[in-house]
Amino acid sequence: MRILIVEDEELQRDVLAAQVAGWGHEVATAATGEEAFAAAAAEGFDLLLLDVYLPDATAVELIPRLRGLGASAPVITLTGQSSRELERRLRELGIAYYMAKPVDAVELRSILEHMGRTAARQRPQGALPVC
Repeated sequence: MRILIVEDEELQRDVLAAQVAGWGHEVATAATGEEAFAAAAAEGFDLLLLDVYLPDATAVELIPRLRGLGASAPVITLTGQSSRELERRLRELGIAYYMAKPVDAVELRSILEHMGRTAARQRPQGALPVC
C-alpha cells in the first residue's frame, strides 16, 4: 500500500515511516496539515496515518478538506490526547481506526495487514493494485 504518514514530531514520524516501509509499504511523510493536503492533492494514497493535533490543523478540520479533494483513502488517526468525545467526532468523519500514542507497532502492523487484505478482496478481478 501507498501510505501517507502525517506527524509533526520528527522522531515519531521517522520511526513510523521506517517501520511501515520495513513492512513492505511505500511511504510518504508530512509534518503539517498543509503538507498533508498538498501531498494528497498531488498523489493518490491507499491510506493515511494522521496525527490528530498538528501545528496548523486538527484531524477534525483536515479530514473534510481531504475528502473535498476526492481523497477516499481510509484514515487511521493517532493521538496522545485521547478522549471519548474526540474519538466520537473522528468516527463521525469516517475514520477507519483510532489509535492512542505511543503507537503499538504490533497492533499497527496487524491493522495494515488487515486493511491490505480487505483492499485486495475489493479490487475487481484482474485489476492492478493501486499502490
